[in-house]
Amino acid sequence: MKFPKNIILDSVAERKSHQSYGLEFVQELGNDDAGYSEMVVIIFKYKDKFYSVDIQHVNGENNYDHWDDEVDCPEVVRKEAIQYYWEEVK
Repeated sequence: MKFPKNIILDSVAERKSHQSYGLEFVQELGNDDAGYSEMVVIIFKYKDKFYSVDIQHVNGENNYDHWDDEVDCPEVVRKEAIQYYWEEVK
Protein backbone atom coordinates (compact mmCIF):
# COMPACT_ATOMS: atom_id res chain seq x y z
CA MET A 1 0.00 0.00 0.00
CA LYS A 2 1.21 3.50 -0.74
CA PHE A 3 1.41 6.17 1.95
CA PRO A 4 2.16 9.89 1.57
CA LYS A 5 5.85 10.63 1.98
CA ASN A 6 5.20 13.48 4.44
CA ILE A 7 3.14 11.19 6.72
CA ILE A 8 5.88 8.56 6.72
CA LEU A 9 8.59 11.12 7.44
CA ASP A 10 6.59 13.02 10.07
CA SER A 11 5.61 9.94 12.04
CA VAL A 12 7.25 6.64 11.15
CA ALA A 13 10.76 8.01 10.63
CA GLU A 14 10.43 9.86 13.96
CA ARG A 15 9.14 6.70 15.69
CA LYS A 16 5.79 8.16 16.71
CA SER A 17 2.15 7.70 15.79
CA HIS A 18 0.24 10.04 13.47
CA GLN A 19 -3.14 10.40 15.17
CA SER A 20 -4.95 12.44 12.51
CA TYR A 21 -3.96 10.05 9.72
CA GLY A 22 -4.67 6.98 11.84
CA LEU A 23 -1.17 5.54 11.67
CA GLU A 24 0.28 3.85 14.75
CA PHE A 25 4.02 3.28 15.34
CA VAL A 26 4.59 -0.31 16.46
CA GLN A 27 8.25 -1.34 16.44
CA GLU A 28 11.74 -0.54 15.17
CA LEU A 29 14.02 -3.33 14.02
CA GLY A 30 17.59 -2.99 12.85
CA ASN A 31 20.92 -1.38 13.48
CA ASP A 32 21.90 2.18 14.33
CA ASP A 33 25.64 2.79 14.29
CA ALA A 34 25.74 6.16 16.09
CA GLY A 35 24.09 7.90 13.15
CA TYR A 36 26.79 6.99 10.62
CA SER A 37 25.33 3.81 9.13
CA GLU A 38 21.73 3.38 10.12
CA MET A 39 19.52 0.73 8.56
CA VAL A 40 16.24 0.11 10.33
CA VAL A 41 12.87 -1.32 9.47
CA ILE A 42 9.91 0.44 11.01
CA ILE A 43 6.71 -1.52 11.59
CA PHE A 44 3.51 0.51 11.79
CA LYS A 45 -0.19 -0.22 11.92
CA TYR A 46 -2.84 1.30 9.68
CA LYS A 47 -6.51 0.22 9.68
CA ASP A 48 -5.83 -3.04 11.57
CA LYS A 49 -3.04 -4.12 9.21
CA PHE A 50 0.72 -3.95 9.72
CA TYR A 51 3.14 -2.40 7.22
CA SER A 52 6.88 -1.85 7.07
CA VAL A 53 9.21 0.77 5.66
CA ASP A 54 13.01 0.80 5.41
CA ILE A 55 14.85 3.84 6.73
CA GLN A 56 18.48 3.95 5.61
CA HIS A 57 21.23 6.43 6.30
CA VAL A 58 24.46 5.16 4.75
CA ASN A 59 27.61 7.23 4.28
CA GLY A 60 25.80 10.50 4.82
CA GLU A 61 22.92 9.80 2.42
CA ASN A 62 19.28 9.10 3.31
CA ASN A 63 17.16 6.77 1.19
CA TYR A 64 14.06 8.87 1.91
CA ASP A 65 15.62 11.83 0.10
CA HIS A 66 14.95 9.87 -3.11
CA TRP A 67 11.36 8.81 -2.38
CA ASP A 68 8.46 9.87 -4.58
CA ASP A 69 5.45 11.70 -3.12
CA GLU A 70 4.04 8.30 -2.13
CA VAL A 71 5.98 5.48 -0.50
CA ASP A 72 5.16 1.84 -1.23
CA CYS A 73 5.06 -0.01 2.11
CA PRO A 74 4.54 -3.79 2.04
CA GLU A 75 2.04 -5.40 4.38
CA VAL A 76 3.66 -7.62 7.00
CA VAL A 77 2.35 -10.34 9.28
CA ARG A 78 3.17 -10.42 12.96
CA LYS A 79 4.74 -13.68 14.12
CA GLU A 80 5.76 -14.47 17.65
CA ALA A 81 8.43 -16.90 18.71
CA ILE A 82 7.60 -19.24 21.54
CA GLN A 83 10.42 -20.15 23.88
CA TYR A 84 10.32 -23.06 26.27
CA TYR A 85 12.44 -23.68 29.31
CA TRP A 86 12.84 -26.76 31.45
CA GLU A 87 12.78 -26.69 35.21
CA GLU A 88 13.60 -29.57 37.49
CA VAL A 89 10.66 -30.74 39.56
CA LYS A 90 11.63 -31.55 43.14
